[in-house]
Amino acid sequence: MGIKRPAKPITSTTKVLDIQDYLRYKNERDYVLFILGITTGYRAGDLVKLKVRDIKEALKRNEFTIYEGKKMNCKNIKDRNKKPRSVEVLPKLAKILKDWIKNKKDYEYVFQSRKGINQHIGVQAVSNILKEAGEYFDLNDITAHSMRKTYAYKIYMESDKNIVAVKELLGHRSIEETKKYIGLDKEKYHQYSKSLEEYIR
Repeated sequence: MGIKRPAKPITSTTKVLDIQDYLRYKNERDYVLFILGITTGYRAGDLVKLKVRDIKEALKRNEFTIYEGKKMNCKNIKDRNKKPRSVEVLPKLAKILKDWIKNKKDYEYVFQSRKGINQHIGVQAVSNILKEAGEYFDLNDITAHSMRKTYAYKIYMESDKNIVAVKELLGHRSIEETKKYIGLDKEKYHQYSKSLEEYIR
């Protein structure tokens, strides 16, 4: 087996929109999950566990507040620093989510697996879906984690390359970790767009 390559962010807005359209044509569930991932920056492992009641609460408050699983399970992070991460629900995202959860029951998983009854889709399944979509548009190393990396890259460009802002948003310990995370050592910078909402048609 070869060395596993790290997931890459999708740095082109055009490619983000292409993948969005591709997923929407294939499966509405995957389209909604992708939009949610790239505009909130939450890990796929946390997104797939969301239930309809969580979405309703976020829409009511106009923000998501999630205790991120990786942070909560990390022994190196002190309990007092294990705070929830909150992000705004963008207007276009709110509309997409409202339409998606319409007629769904509060206790149901938002992103259900095709296997079993009320089982959420797995992270590996999400990676497989995004890998296929990425390859269709000549993008390699696109996985479930690419959603969070795409969010981070977008924030970096939108904030006039303020790496400290991205570091704080992601909860990283060092700037070097953040630089490596969003692939700054490998990617040429694209001119940043005006807002995360440009990722949604």
